[in-house]
Amino acid sequence: MEAVEAALERAAAWLAGCRRLLILTGAGMSAESGIPTFRDEGGYWRRFPPFARLGLAAQDLASPWAFRHHLAHAWAFYEWRRRNAAANRPHPGYAVVTRWLTEGRFDAFVHTTNTDGYHLRAGVPPERLREVHGSMWRLQCLRPCSPHFWPEERVPLCRLHEATMEAEDFPRCPRCGGVARPHILMFGDGDYVGHPEQDRRFAAYLEGGVEVALLIGASGAVPTNDLLAARLQRGGCRVVTINPDPAAGGHLRPDAALHLPASEALARLEQRLASG
Repeated sequence: MEAVEAALERAAAWLAGCRRLLILTGAGMSAESGIPTFRDEGGYWRRFPPFARLGLAAQDLASPWAFRHHLAHAWAFYEWRRRNAAANRPHPGYAVVTRWLTEGRFDAFVHTTNTDGYHLRAGVPPERLREVHGSMWRLQCLRPCSPHFWPEERVPLCRLHEATMEAEDFPRCPRCGGVARPHILMFGDGDYVGHPEQDRRFAAYLEGGVEVALLIGASGAVPTNDLLAARLQRGGCRVVTINPDPAAGGHLRPDAALHLPASEALARLEQRLASG
């Protein structure tokens, strides 16, 4: 407990003295809200017996290959995830992040690898958010026939047969009439059309420098945020990690590590800032 308190004290002091704050969030941020991380393969097989029988792992289904060779199963996987995200809600830690972006204390930005849309749902300004791996609430053409993507927030979107984990009545591209897919950067994905506007805004933000980076719920398994944090750290930025799992940080060596759930760590940091 002493180590946690000392890390909280250091992190709060750095936050109190900084203006430019980057908040990097990964799957662990949403796990408290009931969004599965799919890192536990045994738990995944138990949740989806039809995929276990077919030997289709989460990484297999989250790929353009699955949408081309197992379309009904691929769309079932994402339809299930959309319904799960819609049925749950952002935990209180998301509200802390939103306040830090909107109340004027920080010139802050959120960079997330999550595709659940919870930061937007919690009120983060769209111009202060980069969803680097895309969003399940946007679609693009599977082919793709163009570089365009579009919002799609209807739930349900497809007809889902949970007994077989197959979907039907797939969404269609409004331009060519072909099947649409989630606007998400998948594994082995050369067809993701990206989000150039978000990319430009984030690049412009980085040009102003970052004093403190909070890395929340990231893991070495998806190193996008870890690599960015390490690059910023080499430039003099303080890096604070928030993750209840001490082994989740990969090769990153943070300046302070809070081994707490995201909601608790963010609440305690906010309390310290308010009392300081």
